Amino acid sequence: MAFNLLALPDEVLHSIFVNVDPHDLARLCCCHVLNDFINNDRLLFKQSYLKNFDELPQKVDSAELCWGSELRKLVTFQKILESENLDLKNDELPFVAHSIQHLLATAAVGSEPSLNIPFLTKLFEKQQNIDILLSGSSLYDWARSAPWDTRTACPNPQGPADIGDENEGVTGNGVSVSDDEDSGTSDISDVEDVDANSETTATFTTLTAATPDYGGETTNLSHVFVNTSVESELTSSTATPMQSYEDSHPGAEKDAPLRPKKYDEQLSAKLHCLYGAPINSIRRDPTASRYTLRGDTRQIHPWARSRVYDLRQHSDHTLWGPFLDDGSLDVDWEKVEAIMVILNYNLKLSAESHRGFEGMMNLPNKPFTGTTPYSFASPKQSVPMEPAISLEAQDPYNVTGTWMRVVCFLDYTDLFEFNFNNDPVRTDQPRGPIYNQEAIRLITMKIRVTKIQPPGEEDGQRLPVVHFQGKSASLKPSWDPNANSKIKGTVRLTPQGEVRWTSISVFHGEERWRSEGVQIGGVQSARGVLGYWFDKDFDEQGPAGPTAFWKSHDGIEVKATPTKHPPWSNFTMPLY
Repeated sequence: MAFNLLALPDEVLHSIFVNVDPHDLARLCCCHVLNDFINNDRLLFKQSYLKNFDELPQKVDSAELCWGSELRKLVTFQKILESENLDLKNDELPFVAHSIQHLLATAAVGSEPSLNIPFLTKLFEKQQNIDILLSGSSLYDWARSAPWDTRTACPNPQGPADIGDENEGVTGNGVSVSDDEDSGTSDISDVEDVDANSETTATFTTLTAATPDYGGETTNLSHVFVNTSVESELTSSTATPMQSYEDSHPGAEKDAPLRPKKYDEQLSAKLHCLYGAPINSIRRDPTASRYTLRGDTRQIHPWARSRVYDLRQHSDHTLWGPFLDDGSLDVDWEKVEAIMVILNYNLKLSAESHRGFEGMMNLPNKPFTGTTPYSFASPKQSVPMEPAISLEAQDPYNVTGTWMRVVCFLDYTDLFEFNFNNDPVRTDQPRGPIYNQEAIRLITMKIRVTKIQPPGEEDGQRLPVVHFQGKSASLKPSWDPNANSKIKGTVRLTPQGEVRWTSISVFHGEERWRSEGVQIGGVQSARGVLGYWFDKDFDEQGPAGPTAFWKSHDGIEVKATPTKHPPWSNFTMPLY
């Protein structure tokens, strides 16, 4: 049969191989002739890539892009996630993170359906990938390490359980990826080295076993995740979605120390945020069989609530926002993860349903949806909108419009009791889980751009700083004095390229509440912003809590003048 296949013209072989799944191309390299034919057919790699994944942005010079190298990386990524080898998944976490970020950054947006998002979603239908890759943060380790008994396996109205010290161990070696710009130096048959049951971590020849010099307990992920902007990621043919550790850490040795556990915890938390569907329950043993007893699972929200309302994490270095406590403005993804979990839990419990909030409540059921740059698309509106002005046309963040917001808060007595009246704990040790429920407010914000300035010295330099103003109003209850206010703020990039939102609520001309958050997925993502609200004077005794907001539509609805008839005075009538 092989002889008959070799007898076919090259054009026919090319047409056959284009329809082969990239996963199986390596199996066709069964002899020297076919191996040379496949590895030298650059058009085959390009067509195979575009058939299975979204097209790369046009800013990339396709003549210079090595399609074979790009395809090999994604096939390696697929084989890792399909593997049953748990150690392999743990060791390859940085490489997995690179690949996911690349697929999200290059995913199609708008009316064209994406191929990347269904590809990722299918891979994470495997529960093992969720347990190992997405629930590896300290939040989930903390909940697993707490005593497992009847009192702590379900919500306990009598109070939190005792907890022990956090495990400060380390995890496996990192993996670096260096791009091969010459397709002739890398063999597609190397993909066969990644076997589903293999005990090794052999991958393509473009993968090495070098580990970066992490410089201690670092949690900086800037060398793992590329910038969330497609433009900055792919502006040149040499820029790749996966930077080698040698490039990101000059002088790194192959015998460098193991990755710190905190590093992997941050990495797993960010992947969970990009995944977008909160993992609300955990198993006592994530490596056990899929079927577990009821007593071997527990809800995660009491632990997430404890992390969100622990006022010790707020300081001048964190700006009271979801940032690391080192003044770097690096996002603390474990904080963002806890905010996402508790807000999702509260939204599902809330009896206050409203049509404008269905979008946010449905998004978590669709993994990786809305976490791509420029994924927000405003729905068509039947109500007239004020026309855009030139200033708004210059806004890269698409701020102007109507936004939906959710704010949660503990009763202040409970908040104070939790933070100041309990037995003291070490600064590096978390407090116990919180089983008390919070209040929730659903709010609309109508904001517009007021000023655009160049970025400051401490900001990301790629995009400007955009100022905005507007009004916020509570949906239910509509009379809430803490929700109905004027609002102002800024949008800018952090030095690492994350989109940072700062907002200030103004009551009767006086600033009262402030919030800091980051936009999940990057510029103009549909997923929206997660962060903290707090006192504008940064009061160490609070209050503070989680908040999220996401865009509903562009433009601001125009209200008609009320009629003189009292029964209709409470309604907003559209202008025709």
